[in-house]
Amino acid sequence: MPNRIAIVGAGFCGTVLAAALLRRPPADFAEVVLIERGPAMGRGLAYAVRECPFLLNVPAGRLSVDANEPLQFLRFAQRAVPDADAEDFLPRQLYGDYLQDVLVRAQRDSEVKLTRIFGEVTNLSRRDGGLLRLDFAGRDPLHASRVILALGNPPPPAFRWAEEVRNHPAYLEDPWTLPAQLNSEHSVLIVGNGLTMADVTFSLTRDAGRAPRLLTISRRGLIPLPQSTFHAAAVRGGAEFFADAASIREILAAGRNLAREVERLGGDWREVVTFIRNVAPTLWRRLPEAERRRFVRHLQSYWDIHRHRLPPQMAAHMEALRRNGMLEINAGRIHRLEPRGDRLRVTWCRRGADRTESFVVDAVVNATGPDYALKRSRNPLLQALRTAGWVSEDPLDLGLRTDARGACVGADGSAGDQLFYLGPMLRADHWEATAVTELRNHADQLARHLADAAA
Repeated sequence: MPNRIAIVGAGFCGTVLAAALLRRPPADFAEVVLIERGPAMGRGLAYAVRECPFLLNVPAGRLSVDANEPLQFLRFAQRAVPDADAEDFLPRQLYGDYLQDVLVRAQRDSEVKLTRIFGEVTNLSRRDGGLLRLDFAGRDPLHASRVILALGNPPPPAFRWAEEVRNHPAYLEDPWTLPAQLNSEHSVLIVGNGLTMADVTFSLTRDAGRAPRLLTISRRGLIPLPQSTFHAAAVRGGAEFFADAASIREILAAGRNLAREVERLGGDWREVVTFIRNVAPTLWRRLPEAERRRFVRHLQSYWDIHRHRLPPQMAAHMEALRRNGMLEINAGRIHRLEPRGDRLRVTWCRRGADRTESFVVDAVVNATGPDYALKRSRNPLLQALRTAGWVSEDPLDLGLRTDARGACVGADGSAGDQLFYLGPMLRADHWEATAVTELRNHADQLARHLADAAA
């Protein structure tokens, strides 16, 4: 039996890692197996083919999966959009096309076999001889020497306030499957105010004449800030800028001072956010748990709206909706959803208020974003691995514990050399692990480690 590396998940992370392994295969490995439970490889939820032309929230010139060719995606995109430039925000579907092309080219030029499997892995176990066995739903098992979990973003949380309406047709837990019949006669509550909310808003209001009235609720009522043209590498240096900062309060103060200085010199605060983002893993790892917890509780929402920004045209669209009274942004907490025939009654409390109020809407969309808590995961493979002690969660429920190589840390606190993780749940140990740049770098590092380990 040939030595195999099995990658579970063929979205961005799985595809980019598979391509890297095909270009620089580990010694003695003859096969890379890429496994996807969805309908297409190289897309995942983020870059799926959809009727709505969702836009990337990063300019085309910063989305290459090859650090040595920073404009690779732009050149690919120009085949379909000849006048595209590096600062354009292009359709996400086009990025999925690009990822598929990256994999095809890597496969064409590699001596290593790439096997594509469509199916769902439900369990993992160790066999005699040290091989790992992957069990599937509805197909024969597969054996591999190493397994990389590249499972993508988990679904939103299953909130207690929605228990009574979980199966009600007006409660939409999946924000990507919106009913076509919602129109100007309807009202829709979107729970959450982040990038997913912006996507839902855009999808429901593309046709202004048919758009429903939209309300949102999130804990703080903050929405993502817009992107702009800026120099991503304008602020240079490393974490030494924050060398004297021993707490979140001190890091925040240092960051604000740097932003003021950059703007005084005619720069853009986004340059500072990009700089902090690049050193965030170093800062995060040196913070004690109490300071990490303080950040998650008090500052994460503010970091998110500065870090995860909207394409300018989408920000302008949302601002126009707000001015026209078609979009109302609210801060508060939902207490309960109750059925009212075909509609839902929402009981909630405004931020800072001491009494609840209620209203009735035609639909409620859960757009709160991914739930990274392992203990609440609805992925059968992750639950099986957690039960068996193969993987473990961090104290803040931010994701999976991993070591410096990306190897999964088990319940006993140790990490082996056969099971690895690549994806946004690396944020438990790195904080910044959700964007193309960070995940591309993690994929490259893991591919190099696997090659070195097999040498």
